[in-house]
Amino acid sequence: MKKSSDDDIKGNTITGFECAQVKKYLPTDLQPKVTILLQDSGYVTIIPRDLSRTDWGRLNEAINKIGGIWVSNDRFSHWSIPFP
Repeated sequence: MKKSSDDDIKGNTITGFECAQVKKYLPTDLQPKVTILLQDSGYVTIIPRDLSRTDWGRLNEAINKIGGIWVSNDRFSHWSIPFP
């Protein structure tokens, strides 16, 4: 299990097929600026790292299109997407 730099957000880093399923919907140039985790609850958590407002808006739009929502929680804010 991979732990993010924030102790309160934990999950498994997803690789291979699962990661490809999520990444294909995200802007290619922004993929290196996020951490993608698969939660035990069946949700994918996407944690932004150093995004400009413009980049955040682009990523938010892409994630909303696939059913994700922004979870605002101070420094532990992230997107949450149900994973089939």
